[in-house]
Amino acid sequence: MSEKLDNLKVLIVEDDKDYIELTTIYLQKWGYDYVVSTNGKSAIECLKNDKDIGLMLLDWMLPDTTGVEICEYVRNNILDRYVYIVMVTGKKEKKDVIEALKKGADDYISKPYDYEELNVRIHSGFRILKLERRLKESYQKLYEMATHDALTGILNRGAIEKKLKREVERGKRIGHEVGVILIDIDNFKRINDEYGHQIGDIVLQDVAEVLETNCRRYDYVGRYGGEEFLIVLPGLNSYSTSKVAERIRKEVENRSFHAVNIDLKVTISLGVCSTKEAQDIKDLIKKADEALYKAKREGKNRTVVYQGE
Repeated sequence: MSEKLDNLKVLIVEDDKDYIELTTIYLQKWGYDYVVSTNGKSAIECLKNDKDIGLMLLDWMLPDTTGVEICEYVRNNILDRYVYIVMVTGKKEKKDVIEALKKGADDYISKPYDYEELNVRIHSGFRILKLERRLKESYQKLYEMATHDALTGILNRGAIEKKLKREVERGKRIGHEVGVILIDIDNFKRINDEYGHQIGDIVLQDVAEVLETNCRRYDYVGRYGGEEFLIVLPGLNSYSTSKVAERIRKEVENRSFHAVNIDLKVTISLGVCSTKEAQDIKDLIKKADEALYKAKREGKNRTVVYQGE
């Protein structure tokens, strides 16, 4: 009947040695991994340090606290995952059960308990955790679909604009500039016309990969249009941003883009601006676009930094 999830453990919080011994024997028999804690303080430490703990068998009375207090702590502080709590108690009055459930317990079992009943309780808990994991995975997939470009896997236009807005507001608070690079693949229409859209898609994917690998982990890369990309670089002025842009431009220029049986040479044009030269986000993008247009007009395959009026 085991509903065990890979890597998830049961935390036994109990100070009675006989119950610990019997419970661990049965958990081993049923195939569950487990951890034992004999007081509330160590139980909390286990939950903080061992992310694989998914279910807790929690005794009501402990040497340093009560199970109800631990329930309340877990629900208010252990926020990185859901821990299913089965309260183990000798208390049988309805008001006690209600108190435990109000404080965050998911289920309860009374001492002395039948071990087959305990197995059913654990089975139910892991079934709930399995459902919760599926819901989180579904939410993550929906989030990825809503914020990322389906072809390249980088942020889509809406998401990169939100990141830019957040970083510009943050930069104002802490006194840091934010640099942006607007990028366009040169002669991309010709690539599509000569080789087909499938090859064009591969070029887009490969260029996106170059952009990501040349940025810091806290920079943001997004697809801004058909063959346009936007990079947001928190904390960089125009000069530093132009250095990143040139590094990217040279790597694209020197790279052979292999698609099916075709080796292509691709170049990009880049426009650079920072918040120091812009009044707001709209103005920042406009000026980066002006710099990009100048790069195109001057012969493509170059980086141009916005110089002002």
